[in-house]
Amino acid sequence: MFEFQPHTHDLAGSLLLAHPSLRDPNFERSAIFMSMHNAEDGAFGVILNRPTGKRLKDFMPKKDLGLLAMAPVYWGGPVGPDQLLLTAFRWEEELGVWNWRHDITIESAAELLEEDGPILRVFAGYSGWGKGQLEGELKSGTWVVHTPDGTILEPGAVGPDFWTRTIRKHGPVFEFLTNTPDQLGQN
Repeated sequence: MFEFQPHTHDLAGSLLLAHPSLRDPNFERSAIFMSMHNAEDGAFGVILNRPTGKRLKDFMPKKDLGLLAMAPVYWGGPVGPDQLLLTAFRWEEELGVWNWRHDITIESAAELLEEDGPILRVFAGYSGWGKGQLEGELKSGTWVVHTPDGTILEPGAVGPDFWTRTIRKHGPVFEFLTNTPDQLGQN
């Protein structure tokens, strides 16, 4: 059995939703699962809602991947986009939190697939922040912190409208902002 990271009281296990005004193409309308967060050491996460349209076999055509060959690959963020990151998530119902591992190998992924509960995801790259950087972005309102429920990684849950559906849960201002056109001058 694999050891999953325990949930802590920092932002690890939370989602960062890009504020509707964020127009950086790396993060616009993104929902980032925060794997690690510490004001002193920085932060690390993966974008959940950016499918690449490719499968793991497209990145590793000569490797015998078994069931993993058809795993969809998501764009995890702008850091290390040429690196593949296998991540396992598990919903802990009694705690109401997601636990995770981001150190999965191709070999250990097969074992994980046999366990009941883990959800495997493959990411190209990740999102990262240096010491104090995320805290500054949070103070400036770049991100909206969201506590995810147990349904966010169900099949089909993280589709094209995931960001919109999720950020609208934060009130009528976000409902209004998500209804504004991308190009206000063309309205």
